[in-house]
Formats: sequence, C-alpha cells, structure tokens
Amino acid sequence: MASAAERREELKGVFQQAAACTRCAQLASSRTTVVFGSGNADAELMFVGEAPGANEDKQGLPFVGQAGRLLEQLLGEIGLARADVFIANVLKCLSHDAEVQLGDGTWAPIGRLARDRYSGTVMSVGEGGKLVPRRVTGWHATPLGGRRVLELTYRSARGAGIRLTGDHPVLTERGYVPAAELRAGDRVATGQGLSATARDAIYGTLLGAGSIAPGRPTLELGHPPEELEYACFKAALVGELGTVLDQRRVAAVAGGPPQDDAVNVRTAANRALDVVRRDFYRPRKGVPQHVATTLNARRLAIWFMDDGCTRVRPARPPVAEIATVGFDDDDLQVLLAGLRRLGLSAKASRRRLYFDVAGTRDLSRLIAPFVPPSMRHKLHPDIEAQVPFDPSGWEVGAPEVLFDEVEISDVSDRPGEDTAFFCIDVEETHNFVTAGGVVHNCRPPGNRDPLPQEIESCQEYLFRQLELIQPRVVCTLGNFSTKLLRGDPLGITRLHGRSEVRQIGPRTVRLYPLFHPAAALYTPSMLATLREDFSRIPELLALPAPAQVEPEPELEPELALVPAEPEPEPAAEPQPEPEQPRQLGLF
Repeated sequence: MASAAERREELKGVFQQAAACTRCAQLASSRTTVVFGSGNADAELMFVGEAPGANEDKQGLPFVGQAGRLLEQLLGEIGLARADVFIANVLKCLSHDAEVQLGDGTWAPIGRLARDRYSGTVMSVGEGGKLVPRRVTGWHATPLGGRRVLELTYRSARGAGIRLTGDHPVLTERGYVPAAELRAGDRVATGQGLSATARDAIYGTLLGAGSIAPGRPTLELGHPPEELEYACFKAALVGELGTVLDQRRVAAVAGGPPQDDAVNVRTAANRALDVVRRDFYRPRKGVPQHVATTLNARRLAIWFMDDGCTRVRPARPPVAEIATVGFDDDDLQVLLAGLRRLGLSAKASRRRLYFDVAGTRDLSRLIAPFVPPSMRHKLHPDIEAQVPFDPSGWEVGAPEVLFDEVEISDVSDRPGEDTAFFCIDVEETHNFVTAGGVVHNCRPPGNRDPLPQEIESCQEYLFRQLELIQPRVVCTLGNFSTKLLRGDPLGITRLHGRSEVRQIGPRTVRLYPLFHPAAALYTPSMLATLREDFSRIPELLALPAPAQVEPEPELEPELALVPAEPEPEPAAEPQPEPEQPRQLGLF
C-alpha cells in the first residue's frame, strides 16, 4: 500500500491532469480555473458537492461562497474544521427573449444581456424579501439538449411571461422549486414589490375607502376637505408609487351637479398594484381570505381612520364602529377573524362592525401609535391622551417582493427556433427578476444540470481522489452527487441522514447523503435538518472502517502443449485525449 506521502504526490499528478482537461469543450471554454478540491489529503471524512459557482471558478477552490461559510459553521458545531476534511465536487436556462428587469427599472431580453456581456445591475430579491439591485457577474448560453421547455407567468402579469427549461429553479413561498415541479396553488415571487409601510397603507385603504382602477393599476383614495392633512399623510405613505393630490368639486349623486369639495389622491400605474388588485377584486371588491391572518395594527389603523369612528355619548362610555357597506357576509367573517387574531372582539350588524366598551378601549390602544394628529379625534378620548402618535411606526423601508399564483404550461412540443437558452450570474443574492417571476441565477455553465457525458468524463478524477485520500466516510451534498455515487435515481429528500456502506469506484466507504448547504440559504427552515444530519457524522467516523474488496487476481495462462507461434508486437495503444474536467456540484 502506498505511503501517505506517495499518495499525496499522486494526487498532485491527478490535479495537473484535470487542470489541462479539455474533453468537455463548453465547460473548458467557460471556466476560469479547474475547481479540483481542497483540504486534508489524509482525511477520514470527504464531502462531494455538485458544481462550482462564479466565486469558486475564480478562486479555484470549492465552497468559498455563502454555502461554503455555512458548511464551515456546521463542521465547527461538530468539532471539526475545514482543514480536517477534504472537499471535492461532481459537476439550468431562459429563452433569448425572456425579459429581465434592470436595476433602473427598465427591461431587457436576457439574450441581449448575455451577448453584450452586460455588467450593470439587475433587480433581485435579497435578505428578508427586499428588492435590491445587484451586479451581473457572468453570462451563459447552453444548448436546449432535450430538456423540457415551460412557459412561466403569474395570474396578475397581464400576459407577460417567460419560457425557461424545466430544471430552472423559481422562487416561491416554499423556497426555490424547479419549474417542472411547480404545482397548482404555488405562489411565485413576482419581482414586483412594495415596502411594508406602503403595503399596510394600501391594504388598509382598500378595506376602507380606497380602490384600484381596473385596466390601469392605479390606487385612488378620496377624502372630504377637512381630511386634507390625512390625505397628504397617506399620500406620503405610498409615495414610492408616485402620487398626485388634487382638490375638486364632486357631485353628491352620480350625474348630478358638483356640490361638495373633495381631496383626491391617485398613484401612478404600477405593476405591483396589479398583484394587490387580484387579491381584492373578484370582480367586485371583497376581502381576501388572508386578511384573517395578515391584518395587523397598521392596516387596522388606516381602515379605522377611513371608515371607523368612536361615538362619545353623554354619561355613557364611548363605543367604536367601522362601516363595512361594500362587503358581504363572507367578507365580514374574514374581517372578524382578523380582529380576533389581534385580540379584538366585535359583532357584525347592519353592514357595520360594532365594538363593546372594553373592545373600544382595546382597539384604540392598539392603533393609537399609528394615528396622526389630524385623526386623533377618532380614538377613545382616554386612550388618545395616554398613547401618543409615534411617527417611527410609519418609517418607509425598501420594497419587499410580492407573491402571486403561478401559471405554467409545457410548451416543449411547440415548434420554435430556440436551440440555445441563456442565463446570467448575479452577485450576492444569486437571483434576478424576470417578466414571469424571480428565478435563481446560474451555476456554470448556464445553470443547467450536468450532462451525462460530462459526469462520465469527470468521475474518473473523483474516483482517483477517493482512491488516494482513502476516506472512511463520504458525505454527498445535494441530489446530483448523491445520485452519481449511489448509481440510482433516488433523490436526496428520501435519503438524507441515512448512511450505508457502498463500493464507490475502487473504494468501499460509508456513504452519507446530506442536503446541500445552499438549501438552507434559500429555505431557512432546512437549517435544522442539516444540523441534525451533521450531528451524526462523529458517530459515523467512530465506526470501524468498511472492509475493502480485494481485487481478483489475474489468472495464469495455461501452458501450451505445442510451441506457439510468436505473437506480433502489440501496437502502441493510442493515448486518450486529456479529459476535460466537469465542474462538479452546486455552488
């Protein structure tokens, strides 16, 4: 058996061979360097990822991005460091006309961005769902290669959408999901957004006196002239949409002569309002079901200031009520459920919601910090004096992405001219906004799954790493490395956290599939599962090493009874072309 020093020298030779590999022309032409692997060449624990991303490609090391930092954190929690293990790798896209939103709000087809190697910013979803501009760092074009083609949009997109391959991950309320695995009822990130403040103001206004015009998505709110200050206050809350405020004479009856002054606030048209309108109109205005769980103090404050009042009666305690003239009985039940969730009891009668004496005090106490001076007269007098207005409660932050119901169809069989599909890499957030929703950016090349011939070309390097490092436990990170090393199509969801003894190339190892750390970056609830699975690794390392299968000895040729004719000199075997490294694994 070779010594540790000899095995390390051989490993260096395998690296040199991989560094010169050009068998997979597309990968070789798009990479900066070969991401071979790193760590302890005598490690008992080895991790196998899927495919390096832009940071890994630049540095030539696996797992140097966010997923790598999380991997190091998880190792630290079980008493290991990156230097204790060896990390290696195993190795999706949009049609050219898919519209991408740029950082300045304009739109451009992804094919042009890739062709021109656009290095400006695109809109992206960052931490906490905030919509932020992020720089483009890479461009990819890949052949369709027999993959399914889907048409993706969402119900308020007014016919806009994109075509993409079925393997491309799309941002939904349940995390990133490959387009082909989206199902009815999924809500996808639209790429359109509102700040939390504007959203609360709009939702409260729509429960009250506001409306969103059909055809052209603009928010309109009307108030009597004595509420001019309040109208200006609300206009500021939705100022990110662009607002116009004017005073006019309106008719008391439709078609009648102008009689009364009114203050009108109207926003500019905005695609985010299309998403909100779909929530409230069916086709007449109603109360969305989610109000039962999403009604909060700020939305309630706007709704109450629009359509509520507190009746102060001589010698009797004040009581509050809210007019609900435009809503039916089903709508009222949703509103009552939302109030109960906030700890408020009310009863519905004659198209109004009525609060008792205690409920009136509770209502005023809850909303008083959000009621500006011009509307404090609507509160319970005692609470109005005790709980002041807090302007910081209405501070406007960055827009947060909205979600809408997905609409997707398979167009693989439709005749088309697209033979190449495109993708871009985006710094930090790794996603970008398209006309059909928010999609994940690529892992080179083109955010596609590794092709079978690419996996075949690259697995020789991986098997040599296993042979020379001689790990006892091999952890696969994610679907592709798990499927490759197990040799069957079972997915990571069924296999994670379950160890088994397997023959992998020349070595018998204890194979332990894990979710890729990137899964926890996109779906934070996955972190607990990763931690639980990682906690078993020390126990696996303490088990005896799996017995190695001895190679069968070559059979000795039988002695010939008669002299054999001399065999011709064997022709020199052709030297194989240098293999082109397949970039293994996810990020």
